[in-house]
Amino acid sequence: MTGTDTEMTTPSVSPRPKSDETPGSAKALSEFQNLGNGILFFDPPQNHNHDDHHAQLQPQLIIFCTWLGGATRRRIAKYTSGYRRLFPTSPILVIRTVIADFTVRSEQVIRKNLVPARDVVRDVLSRSTVQDGAGPGSENGLETDTGTTSTATGTGVLLHMFSNGGCHLAVQLAHGYLSYYHQPLPVSLQILDSSPGTFSISQTYGAAVHSIPSHHPWALQTLEKWGLWGAVVFIAGFQRGLPTSVGEKVVRKKWLGGVGVDFEEMRGEILNERVWGGETGRLYLYSKADEAVSWRDVERHVEQAKRLVKERAVKKGIIGRGEVQAEVEGLVRAERFEKATHCGLVMEDEERYWAAVRESWEGQMERRRRMRRESHSNSGQEVSQEKCKDGKVVLGAMDEEQGEGQTNGIEPGKTSGVEDGVESRGDACFKRSRTSKL
Repeated sequence: MTGTDTEMTTPSVSPRPKSDETPGSAKALSEFQNLGNGILFFDPPQNHNHDDHHAQLQPQLIIFCTWLGGATRRRIAKYTSGYRRLFPTSPILVIRTVIADFTVRSEQVIRKNLVPARDVVRDVLSRSTVQDGAGPGSENGLETDTGTTSTATGTGVLLHMFSNGGCHLAVQLAHGYLSYYHQPLPVSLQILDSSPGTFSISQTYGAAVHSIPSHHPWALQTLEKWGLWGAVVFIAGFQRGLPTSVGEKVVRKKWLGGVGVDFEEMRGEILNERVWGGETGRLYLYSKADEAVSWRDVERHVEQAKRLVKERAVKKGIIGRGEVQAEVEGLVRAERFEKATHCGLVMEDEERYWAAVRESWEGQMERRRRMRRESHSNSGQEVSQEKCKDGKVVLGAMDEEQGEGQTNGIEPGKTSGVEDGVESRGDACFKRSRTSKL
């Protein structure tokens, strides 16, 4: 993004300073390291005064993908300050969206520009060796260059995406991470702020026009606006005027090298489990007054996310209506504001905004703890039954020649070399297996 921003010309974007160079802006994000290409990184100092248990439940990394137009350093700092209050030990990675990411840069170029961010993600997630007893194969475990597996707290990434611009860059970052490291980006919680929308000429132009620098002469600004309008109309032409097999797969993908954004593909990739890994929670924050991204488009995506959770629950063998609904409520949450403008929800009700973020993250951590307990309980039962197999007692086994319940040719109720009145190893295993979940 350029160093300045224009005055608001449509009501769809919340009020903001005309430029990053406003009083106090020099201090905004001053503690962040500039990695180039609009990427900023803050790594908080290790403070041993923080409660260890509380620190272990904080995100390993917060990724913050900004919106297109109006995302000045001061406005970004408002959110990063909020996150630093909520999660003081979590590193924060900021990725700023610019108009070129939407109009002239191909997906390959964007992923190349995001290499510094990709490497920071990998470094943060793999910087700590196993210290919490999670061990290799645990959630978010990472194979290091030496072939070992490491993990920090295992909490994963909190990914905050603003508008369609932030969603687009987040998807490209995840694909770049997947293709380079051959592992999905371990996102525990997606926060979709004023997103995702669908393609609309007026809405896309209305959001993008705020990226035109306000310090440019009036005549130049006029030319830039007309050029931007032409680019948006051109994109609309091959996305809406041509069949998908031609407009997307031929014109955009092959002829233009992936320039522009396929909004429907982006909306689908946000829900792609292969890209994000595991069961990713989603918090939707949006406004009914948003004129850049329709609240109806967001709610359609909410319903898609809920259907995905339901389908996955059925595959896991969860069929009870109450249990399925609990799965949905545990992984998908939507908070609709009424008056906020585009990417300005925190200005309508800051307390509600941050409460939703905190509660959603804590909910995902509680879900992970519950799943881990259930996994350990099931593992204990499997180990107990495996020991029973070693003791020549196989529960419920069917021998084609001997019939059900017989083992090694011994009739049910008979002992195998064990005196009457003495509990056999098989009996003991049977009792242990029945109580292994307690």
